[in-house]
Amino acid sequence: MKCPTKTRQPLAYCTLRFSALIGVAILMLIVTGSRHPVRANRNLPVDLSYSTETTWLLPGLPDLDATSGYIPHNFSHGEAIFQIGSETIHGFRPGKAYPEMYIRDIAWGMETAQYYYPDEYLREPIEAYLRRQYTAETISLDGDFGVVAGAGAIGGILTPDGRRNKQTATTDEETSLIHAAYLYYAMTYNSTWLQTPINGLTVIQRLNLAADWLYRYRLDPQRQLLWRGHTTDWGDVKFERGPGYTDYNPAQDHRTVSIYDQALATMALLELAEMNASVGDTERADVWQEKAEALKKQTNDLLWQPDKGFYLTHDHVTPLTHDFDESAMVSISNALAVYAGLTTDDQTAAIFKNLEAARLAAGVNKPGLSLYPFYPNKWPDLFFEYSGMGYGNYQNGGVWDWWGGVQIKAEFLRGFSEAGRNHLFQVANDWQEHPGNIIEWQSSTDPRHEGSHYYSAAAGTMGSAIIEGFFGITLTGNGLTIQPRLGLNDGYIRVYQAATDRYAAYTYDWNQDVTQLNYGTNTEEVVKFKLLKLRSEQISQITIDGKPVDFSSETVGLDTYTVFNAPSGQHAIEIIKGRTGVQPAALSVSTSPEVEAPPATDNTTPTPSIAPNVAAPVQPESANPDTSDEAIAAYDSEMAAQLAAVSLSREQHRRDLQMTAMQVASGILVLIACLTLMFLGVVRRLVGMNATKSLPKRSSKRR
Repeated sequence: MKCPTKTRQPLAYCTLRFSALIGVAILMLIVTGSRHPVRANRNLPVDLSYSTETTWLLPGLPDLDATSGYIPHNFSHGEAIFQIGSETIHGFRPGKAYPEMYIRDIAWGMETAQYYYPDEYLREPIEAYLRRQYTAETISLDGDFGVVAGAGAIGGILTPDGRRNKQTATTDEETSLIHAAYLYYAMTYNSTWLQTPINGLTVIQRLNLAADWLYRYRLDPQRQLLWRGHTTDWGDVKFERGPGYTDYNPAQDHRTVSIYDQALATMALLELAEMNASVGDTERADVWQEKAEALKKQTNDLLWQPDKGFYLTHDHVTPLTHDFDESAMVSISNALAVYAGLTTDDQTAAIFKNLEAARLAAGVNKPGLSLYPFYPNKWPDLFFEYSGMGYGNYQNGGVWDWWGGVQIKAEFLRGFSEAGRNHLFQVANDWQEHPGNIIEWQSSTDPRHEGSHYYSAAAGTMGSAIIEGFFGITLTGNGLTIQPRLGLNDGYIRVYQAATDRYAAYTYDWNQDVTQLNYGTNTEEVVKFKLLKLRSEQISQITIDGKPVDFSSETVGLDTYTVFNAPSGQHAIEIIKGRTGVQPAALSVSTSPEVEAPPATDNTTPTPSIAPNVAAPVQPESANPDTSDEAIAAYDSEMAAQLAAVSLSREQHRRDLQMTAMQVASGILVLIACLTLMFLGVVRRLVGMNATKSLPKRSSKRR
């Protein structure tokens, strides 16, 4: 049986209609395919509201993603509450094997502990150490070889029963306490706490006494640098015979001036200057500022090795000659020198290059190598009497995540983000060998040797390298800065600062055309954004909730950032990119650590005549002709990068032209098909009408 004539479609008509539909489909695929979807990565959370949780998520980086649980887990093993009579001290022990609190570990642990623990865990240890500050008659727990430390000294070890002990072979206990106090103060920039009385003196007065002690008892008059015993770099174990391996014995021990002590003291003095300025003592602020600048200059004059590109581990104050070359040893405190702001851009680049070369030469799989080459401590020729200082072990070549975290964060802060990311990935990968357990140190020569498990100082520095370095969240009394350095990786983070009840959260969804960054925070101040750009990226527009905003560009080291401000609350940002090309010249800014002044208040205090927490890097003299090879290599590297960017730009331009041609061709195809359909429809209608008129009428009669 045949279909009625009026329901049959001509073959040509059906073919053209099908072609038109295909053309429309192709055009829609091309147009929609070139646009960024609203949410490309469905693995990122959407809730960015207030929460008391600190966590992060990295869908494409499972090893680093897992560290979100490792950091708080390690802190939990070091939690300590010392009940001493009516005094309660909340704080942290360095690791599972340590019964006491150590101020240097507490200071570095605080950089991350502030995002997991309430006020008492941060404040009470600082006040406990200040409450036990030495007087002129104080004797340490172990006697210190009969040497009285003197008024103002800090015993860096606090026992569960409240007794104190000082490791006199070192010179970092006072500066560590100052740094810890600054970290607590900087959360709010509230000077009221600095004026809290403790045993008759305020917090700031006791911090000043601690710094005074350094210059009264530990300043070498000839070199104008701070001295310590003959340890390895930052370590607390001397090489001379015991007992008392961590105490200086004036009857036999040697003195040195180390890069570690000068770097940490420079940073602490700048922080102390800022705290004095905040309470209105501008005279004291100027004094500490000047001392910090002088210490920095002397350090670069006496300890920097321009022919090697890194600092001496230490210089001998007491005459002493070794049968090996100490000047060839690359120590991890070079990373601290960068972190503390002692270095110029050229020095920074040279240090990172040499730290990486030392790591590779030692065959170590991550940063944090304490020093290399090691001190020659092999049986029977033992340099150290202390048995734990074996070749490649502990402070003589052990690998410390504590200092690896400092190096990684310094790389992020000083404009070497690619190196920082790579080193962070190495650490995260290594942690998968012992999930959840951050080990104090690991031998670089024998895997059977390692330090305490669940080490809180390492959790502090690595946590800070992740939160403040990789994710770029800085939450201080000045407000919130968000500075993602994720590269091409999508991610999510939220942090909560219990002591101030503030939070910050964001998701970062990278795309070559439009990158989305959604954020939420309850800070009251304007939020500052600094977005790391790829070398070939060009930003054409930035919108917040769909509205364009002004932005600028600045360069730190090898990194370039897009900078703009955004409101508090929950908002959506789109970074819209133009055609990729060579990054235009950007506004260069100082690569010294960013220093934040306290926000203005009704009770403003006089400002010191100098910026209280800024010491400009010592600028190098004109380049020596002998360094021309390095300059040429740097120039060649930059030119290669620019050529690569140009090549990428041309390839992208070719693809853009192809896309445009396909869109135009599809549009023409659709237009022709539509016009043809319209024409055939009209013709068909006319033909149908004529055919109806010519048909004879059918009889209604039945046969």
